Amino acid sequence: MAVFRKDSVPVTVAHASYPAPYTLPAGRLHYRHITEAGGLTQFGAALETLLPGGQSSQMHWEEHEDEFMFMLSGTLTVVEDGVETIVGPGDSCCWRAGTPVGHMLKNHSDAPATYLIVGSRRPENICHYPGLDLIATPDGPTHLDGTPYPKKGDTQ
Repeated sequence: MAVFRKDSVPVTVAHASYPAPYTLPAGRLHYRHITEAGGLTQFGAALETLLPGGQSSQMHWEEHEDEFMFMLSGTLTVVEDGVETIVGPGDSCCWRAGTPVGHMLKNHSDAPATYLIVGSRRPENICHYPGLDLIATPDGPTHLDGTPYPKKGDTQ
């Protein structure tokens, strides 16, 4: 058993991990990856804080990974296939694997919003980004036609 006291898991500042032209600004969100600290491998859980004006990710849905979000403080706008819903403390969201509902979180408020995010860790997962020429595969991001995006540091 591992006990982690509040603030004992280090904060990581999110960086832009999407290939150009879909990158998001660094610093929009920070997280404490609780399950990484505990060495768990079958699911991932993180305490995330989305800063004012921030967007959690590009609109996406997962083929093989369930996702769960539980709001702890602040308010967020959940965007699902273009429909916006405001959520606050005590509210939760579930996105079932294989259900093509594109989703993302936005912070339109003037205060940080903190939530617990949990997902399966399926190495075969494929993530779809509706409206973008982007698919995340186990081998890295590709265009819709399967052509890989250049890896960081590669020259074109």
